[in-house]
Amino acid sequence: MKLRDFLIGFLFMLLYEIKRTVKSSIFSYLWFFVLVFIATYALFAETYVLSGNTEEPLMTLEYGSEAMRMIIIFSYTFIVSSSEAVLTGEVTDIAFPPEIGVMFFIIVPMILGLIMMGRFIMKKASVSIAKEKEKKTLFITVSSPQTRPSIYLGKFIAVFIISLPMIIYFYIITNWAFNSIFPLEANLSGVVFKTAIATVMLITSIGMLVSVLWNTEEKATKFGGKIVTLMVALTSLWIFIPVIELILNLTNNSTFFLLVLEKITYLSPFTIDLIAATNPGLLAGVFNVQLIAAIIFLVIGIVIFIRQDLEY
Repeated sequence: MKLRDFLIGFLFMLLYEIKRTVKSSIFSYLWFFVLVFIATYALFAETYVLSGNTEEPLMTLEYGSEAMRMIIIFSYTFIVSSSEAVLTGEVTDIAFPPEIGVMFFIIVPMILGLIMMGRFIMKKASVSIAKEKEKKTLFITVSSPQTRPSIYLGKFIAVFIISLPMIIYFYIITNWAFNSIFPLEANLSGVVFKTAIATVMLITSIGMLVSVLWNTEEKATKFGGKIVTLMVALTSLWIFIPVIELILNLTNNSTFFLLVLEKITYLSPFTIDLIAATNPGLLAGVFNVQLIAAIIFLVIGIVIFIRQDLEY
């Protein structure tokens, strides 16, 4: 395989795929921009004040999302501490510490943005090859001087590039939210940017592998959609594990099995992203793990694509 033939094929496929997919992505971009903006702007409706309260929380939770644990503990403590005022007929206004506001950001805008990007990328990647198989145009493409690795990588990079408007927008709106609402808290825009890149690369590589394994657009889309749905379900479970733990604690039931349940939810890249957001020190490790996994899926997809018999 000559390097020149590889590069020509790669660039041709890259430009072709970008031109083909961008036009069909305009509505998805607009929908993403609007929903993420609304979810982020909703944070402005709350009041955030610095708290000098150093008292120990009235309860502790060990498992699942740290963001959800902090929100539950704060809410429980607030309800207990304000119960006397409520009984006397006073209406107690709630003001959140900035760190709780950050947790709200992680639970709503961040997870919403990551899931929407994941679904968008999986849909584009999972049909990139399967669609051409079904239409019998892939046979013509692989019969040209272009090499199969250049075709595969061209499609892979094209899908990643069309995700960049979402990633950049997500970074900008995160930076805006933290500078405006939480100026004293650690700005998570850099974390959001890096986790989004790693997750998009991983989901793109998985979607491309799905596209190679299936021969019709419908089957590839459904299977890819099921994978993202499973990821979302695992992350949703991880977020609500503290709620389950709270209920079990109140009913004096064992919570040990939640540790195993929590480990299972780590199979979702969205869970890993949220863990990095609540513990930025883990970001480098999280990024490297997702990058290595993306490379593994990418190599497997290329090898399968090279060895496949394509009929006209």
